[in-house]
Amino acid sequence: MGIMRKMVNMDYIRDFFGFMKKATTAVQTVDTVRERLDAEGFMELNLNEPWTLNVAGKYHLTPYPSMLVAFTIGSGECLTKGVKMIAAHTDSPGFRIKPSPEVNSEGMLTLNVERYGGPILNTWFDRPLSIAGRIAVRSDEVLKPKVIHLDFQRPILVIPNLAIHMNREVNKGVEIKVQKEMQPLITQLIEDEVKDNYLLDLVAEEAGVDRESILDMDLNVYCSEEGMLVGAKEEFISCPRIDDLSMVYAAMEALIGSKHEDGINMVALMDNEEIGSMTRQGADSVMLSTILEKIRMGMLRTEQQLPPQLKDSFVISADGAHGFHPNYREKNDITNKPVMNKGIAIKISGNRSYASEVETIAAFQQLCDRTGVKYQKFVNHSDEPGGKTLGPLLSKYMPVHVVDVGVPMLAMHSTRELMGRQDFLDSIEIFRTFFQLEE
Repeated sequence: MGIMRKMVNMDYIRDFFGFMKKATTAVQTVDTVRERLDAEGFMELNLNEPWTLNVAGKYHLTPYPSMLVAFTIGSGECLTKGVKMIAAHTDSPGFRIKPSPEVNSEGMLTLNVERYGGPILNTWFDRPLSIAGRIAVRSDEVLKPKVIHLDFQRPILVIPNLAIHMNREVNKGVEIKVQKEMQPLITQLIEDEVKDNYLLDLVAEEAGVDRESILDMDLNVYCSEEGMLVGAKEEFISCPRIDDLSMVYAAMEALIGSKHEDGINMVALMDNEEIGSMTRQGADSVMLSTILEKIRMGMLRTEQQLPPQLKDSFVISADGAHGFHPNYREKNDITNKPVMNKGIAIKISGNRSYASEVETIAAFQQLCDRTGVKYQKFVNHSDEPGGKTLGPLLSKYMPVHVVDVGVPMLAMHSTRELMGRQDFLDSIEIFRTFFQLEE
């Protein structure tokens, strides 16, 4: 690898770590992507207004605070060419703060939280944690309160472990109760300090609003540790929220950095994948197909042009894939074992929990060959049911070709996850090649 390429790769990794520091929850992730797109000259669209779209235009819209769609229109044949789309999700497993959350025990103030998705609970102990999300404050319009996005961006919480002297069986595997054991410690009250609405006061001060004006809060707990390179050769990336923000970042960078003559390139960032996607901002909704219809109308396509164009479209559903774990070799399929840094994984499932089919699998293999990078295939162990992702849901609403892929990773749903450095860089190159195909 040449010196210049090494420098570019390090720039990507440093930039990714900076991106991850700001992309702390689904809402903050969308804000961070939108800020990047604005800086690159993308025009923001309003879903409630008519669109007039131009050849060679760059656009983005945020239908909901945690969902973003961005697209570029080619300078040549756009009316007859299909859409090339990369879909990823903005949410990560963790904890949501409940209303009236303060729990006071001997002046030690903890917060009442509920689980979001499927986090590995024991990895949240003893980590520096913070809070981010949204608050709604009073406005002059009854049905339209003012919404403020908030991120403390500093460690204000911790969930301390119980000492082994008081929990002798901890290393033998002990069930963790979220309601009792996962309450994060936020402060130690001093004498006569107000304990009621402590978090509300803290949020009001951080947001610069009166406490009385806050009507509701949608706040999440996140790990505030930063990403880093690990391994003797720095060949791995350790970072919170790799699933799925590594693919969000790769798709964003590929869209920004690619040029094309034909068709439409699109990135769709959906929320709530970790809890089934059955929300208005999730993949199991009509929103994405509604946006495609708005694009058609904005470019004055006829009704007859839309179906064949969608059939010629291709979607890459990009989500984390399970990599081979050397300490748990029996958990992998006996012949399909994606190893970190040996290629992006094509995800395959006989029961269609992944949308990959023979022609889309073959197409992605050719895409990797065109890019000059490796690929692998992932199939679940026959006795271990796997998870689901965006691909099948997207094909449910749109007659498009879909392939499910992802960077092989370890510790999926842990507070810190692990992926191969080369796989991450290759994913950006693959996605850029995809967007620049002219066929």
